[in-house]
Formats: sequence, C-alpha cells, structure tokens
Amino acid sequence: MSASEEKEPESESDAKASEPPSEPPASEPPVKKTAYRDDGVPKSSVRKPPATIWQRATYRWTAITSVMAAMLVLYTQHPYYLGNQFAPFRSVYTPAFVLWLVLGLFYVKATLEKFKGTRYVVRDGGLHLILLAKAFSQKRFWKMAVKPRLRTTLLSIVVKGFYLPLMVGFFSGHANGIAEAWLRHKHLPGLKFVLAKGYPWEQAASWFSQMRARLPDLIPSGGDFSGLFAFSTWTRADVSWGLGVAYDITFFIDCGWALIGYGMESRWLGNKTRSVEPTWLGWAAALSCYPPYNNVLGTYLPLENGKQWITGEDTQLWLRGIIVVLFFIYASATVSFGFKFSNLTNRGIISRGPYRLIRHPAYVTKCTAWWLEHMPTMTLTKAFFLSLLCGVYALRAWTEERHLSRDPEYREYKKKVPWVILPGVY
Repeated sequence: MSASEEKEPESESDAKASEPPSEPPASEPPVKKTAYRDDGVPKSSVRKPPATIWQRATYRWTAITSVMAAMLVLYTQHPYYLGNQFAPFRSVYTPAFVLWLVLGLFYVKATLEKFKGTRYVVRDGGLHLILLAKAFSQKRFWKMAVKPRLRTTLLSIVVKGFYLPLMVGFFSGHANGIAEAWLRHKHLPGLKFVLAKGYPWEQAASWFSQMRARLPDLIPSGGDFSGLFAFSTWTRADVSWGLGVAYDITFFIDCGWALIGYGMESRWLGNKTRSVEPTWLGWAAALSCYPPYNNVLGTYLPLENGKQWITGEDTQLWLRGIIVVLFFIYASATVSFGFKFSNLTNRGIISRGPYRLIRHPAYVTKCTAWWLEHMPTMTLTKAFFLSLLCGVYALRAWTEERHLSRDPEYREYKKKVPWVILPGVY
C-alpha cells in the first residue's frame, strides 16, 4: 500500500481517533449546586416567613438607637459641645435618650401598626438606616447613600443634630432672661445655678433641685398682677422693663416652637421630611447665620456703634416697641409652621399666618428690626455691613425658593402668593 493511501478504520473508536481535533467547547456557566434540608426539600424552594411586627420594630428601633447613641457620644465628648452654652442640652439629651431606650420600641411598633402602605414606607427613616447599615457591611455605603430618599434621611439627621442643641440653648437662655427680669422687678436675687460636676443626668438633677427651691419666687402673686397691668402708673423705666420682657417672651415662644419641630419629627405629627436642601450654597447660607459660623460674619461684617444721634427717650422707646412687634411677627411665622418647622428642609408647604401675604415674612421682619435696632447709632460703615448681612438672608431666601420650587405644591403656593418680601411691590 502506497504512502498516499489511507488506512480504513477498523472500529468506531479508531475513526474518532483519526478525526482532526475539534474546537474546544464554549465555556458554560457553572451549575449551581442545590442545597437540601435534612428532609430532602431544596432550601431554595422554602421561603422565609415574613418578619413579625415585633421583629420589624426591633430592627428600626436598633437602627435609630445606634444613631442616637453616636450623637450622645458627640454631645458629651466633643470639646465644642462641652461649653456652657450646651450645658442645658447635655442635661436634657441624656434623660431623653434613656426614655427612648425604655419606650422607643413600643412607639415604633405602634407607628408601624398605625401607618401602613407604600406612601409611608418610602419615607421610613428607620428602614432607610437599616438599608444603609446593610450597604455599609457590603462595602457599598456611598453608592446607596446618594439615592434620593436615603440621602434625605442622612441629611435630615445632620440638620437635627446641628440645630437641636442650639435651640435648647436659645430656649433656656430666653427662659432665664424672663426669670431674671421678673425677679429683678420683685427686688429679689437673680438665678445663679451652679450645676454639679459629673454626668449629665447628675447636672440635670442638680438644676431641678435648685429650680424647685426658687420656684415660689417666680410665681406671681395677686399683688404682682394688679401692679403689672396698671399701665397708667408705669414709668419710662417700667415701659423699658416691659419691652425687655416682651422681647424675651417672643423669642422664648419662637425657639420653643422651633425646638419642637427639630426634636419631634413623626408620622403621628405629619411632619416627616420630604426633601433637604441639595446644594452646598444653600447649606452655607443657612449655617452662617448660627453659631459657631456666625462668628465669621461678625468678624467680617462688624456692626460697631457710632455716635448716638437719636437721644430722645420717648423716641427710643417707640423704636423698641416697633422692634418687638416686628420680632413678634417673626415668631408668629415660626408658629405658623405648626410641627413642620425646620431649616434646610421641606416638611410640607404652609400658607397661613404671615405667609398668606408674602413668602418670606421671617427674613423681612428680622432684617427690618435689625435696621431699627441700629438706627440710633447708625454710620455709613455700619449701614454697608448691615446691608451685606441682610444680603445673606436674601441668599437664604433665594436658595430656599430654588429648593422648594421642586415641589408642585410650592409652585401652586407661589401662584397664590406672588410677593416675595413686600405685598404689591416684589
């Protein structure tokens, strides 16, 4: 047989061996191995029973408690919050945290039972925290944190964490101012509390103990009321005293109402956060008006007094009276929000009170009051810096308009109330 002749295969195996090598087979996805239970049922076919109401409540309560515990560490350890300005808040927050530990789980369970449906779930802050914790364990926290609803939850925590201690400090400061003025009017020594050294709850107990001892001095008697409302007998000094007390009462109400808004966000109150200011400019404008950042404004926009050119006592009292009225309107704007008040957030659009006339009554009345306060010692330099300071509030109004205009309800409100700062003008 010549070399050119091919040998016939003697068997099927020989035929296959004589074929040229074929292309390697395409790679196939690995076959998942099915896991079985002891009774032979595939685990994949067995669905987990839905979480019970207590389990759901426990998950949310744990997530919220973790955030509150982290804030407790911040407020009791950070040097900034260890200052005297925040002593009232430290004394309040610790007992409030303990109260949450005791009653919070039952509150969360009752809330889940009362409010059901998708429209509540999408704004469930506790659920958002659980999702973020899960994402953190899977190393994709930032990917989840940028999602709109989860970002809103995180930013709203930052808003509360910043403003809540400030409001407690402002509120207690004006409460102390009212008490001091009343004791001075009765020719009694002022309030000089010396808080005990130790844990915040020890300081709170010390404050309540001292307050209980001075409470009889603060309660007005029948004779106090008869003299208080006998306006025909008031001297200029009495009028000045009354305006000072009215000023403190006005801001006592304003800060107290704001304190409720920051500290009591709940579905039961209908004040859940819809959105938070999304830009750095909006945050910078708002935060620059509050401690410690307003120290920067005070440094670069100093309002130093010049020579006093309004010297008449009656004129000065009239000016103070108008200022108190303007601040009263400012406080009424805060109260008009109900439980929805909060800077940098949209918790629902309101159109009552002074907001029926213009869209930014708080900023208008506050800036106007400042001009009147500084009028007796006004200089060109002070007028320039005061204009810039009010310009910061104009920037706040502009960024708020831009943020809230994303809400169709606010766009409808703008049609009903077209005036920004002055009815019929602008």
